[in-house]
Amino acid sequence: IIDSNKLLIEMSERPTFSGKVSPKYLLDSFVIDVSEKSTTEFAAGFINSNHLPLELPTLVAYVAEYINQPTYINGFNIASVVATQRSGDCTEYAVLLTALARSAGLSARVIIGTVIIEEKEKISAFGHAWVEVWHNEQWNILDAALYKSRALKHFYLPASELENEDPGFTMSLAKATTLLPNKIRGLRNAN
Repeated sequence: IIDSNKLLIEMSERPTFSGKVSPKYLLDSFVIDVSEKSTTEFAAGFINSNHLPLELPTLVAYVAEYINQPTYINGFNIASVVATQRSGDCTEYAVLLTALARSAGLSARVIIGTVIIEEKEKISAFGHAWVEVWHNEQWNILDAALYKSRALKHFYLPASELENEDPGFTMSLAKATTLLPNKIRGLRNAN
């Protein structure tokens, strides 16, 4: 803590997250509606193509290739809508990737936060959504939205998980956005 309004954060590229693995991270929900026909068909395309043994990068690649119309005009669509429309921004990539992971029997949760991107000429940060999947006894960050990114590094600063996946999920979104930093300055590589 530098002062009452400033915090210095030192981050690693692939942080190790903690937290219990809740049974809800495997369940069908309003937002992660794995039992809806379009979501089931989408997931079957992956599961039936024999991606065994299951490797997390194959999940990410499948979602990144499946969403063929990246756009910023969507609000926050549920997985079945994304599976049908095949479009969206980071939130749509995140809910569809979470649905795929759960369909494959992996505990998964949507995380809302800030991504810091280190490029050759600059470092930038913006609000973002990604997925954490429990695999090999640890939480792993998966990000299909930035799968094709040419950045040197991505750093993830979580604000909140999407705690409520029921029809009132927008309240969870509102809470998460209040936890995002309102200003990030002085980004630099400490190396």
